[in-house]
Amino acid sequence: MTTSEQHLVWAISVCRAAQMRLTLVRRAILQFLSSRRVPVMLEMISQADGVQGHCDVTTVYRTLRLFKDADIVRLVGTSRKESHFCLNVPGENNHFLICRECGRTVLLRLATATVSKIAAAAAAREFSPVKQDCEVHGVCNDCQQTRQCEPLPSKLAVARRGT
Repeated sequence: MTTSEQHLVWAISVCRAAQMRLTLVRRAILQFLSSRRVPVMLEMISQADGVQGHCDVTTVYRTLRLFKDADIVRLVGTSRKESHFCLNVPGENNHFLICRECGRTVLLRLATATVSKIAAAAAAREFSPVKQDCEVHGVCNDCQQTRQCEPLPSKLAVARRGT
């Protein structure tokens, strides 16, 4: 599946197969997520067309958890303790680079050979992976540049201020 429309059709069909009630807000959430390739924060989803003004953030979060339990949505964690969500479309391995400082998330395309090696490593350990999703946490270039401009605190400077 490659288009946003195909992603939306898939998500709606999973909801119907699970006999999940598909309200206008739930459909709007799925439509918003289907148009994104990287995980988005809860706040962005709650401000999407068809969602904002129709329910509160708590309802959006509960809906996303419902979708997660149905394996429609994937929760991507960041070190900033923010919840990011994306569709969990079958056949699409979603690999991401996630900045530990600003939370920026970038799609990471892995070579077919790398994906095959991961599957082979899992099989060698008698593990049958259903889906491969890789999250690489690090520091993005912008945050690295910001770090270089800021002076590092030293124990000596702190000790001198205390006396």
